[in-house]
Amino acid sequence: MDDAERVRERARVSHYEPPTFGLEDPVWVAEDEETGCAGVGRVEAEAIGNLIAVVDSHGEAATGYVKLPGQVVERTWEEGGGLLDRLRERLR
Repeated sequence: MDDAERVRERARVSHYEPPTFGLEDPVWVAEDEETGCAGVGRVEAEAIGNLIAVVDSHGEAATGYVKLPGQVVERTWEEGGGLLDRLRERLR
């Protein structure tokens, strides 16, 4: 099993539909508790792909990172501290 498959296996994937968290469009979030990284996408495959990409590039960092469509941001908030609340504006 390669690294991408390991990340995919342990990913926790969530799906949110509007109007949850004030979202205007559906969003998928794939999180990896081992690295603290997350991937966000408008479809499940995009979220998982973004997670794999951010773990590959930033998985060894002390702080987790989040890959959104087109950008990577440091995850500076606490676990469970409102991922979607922090990212809502960036998803528009």
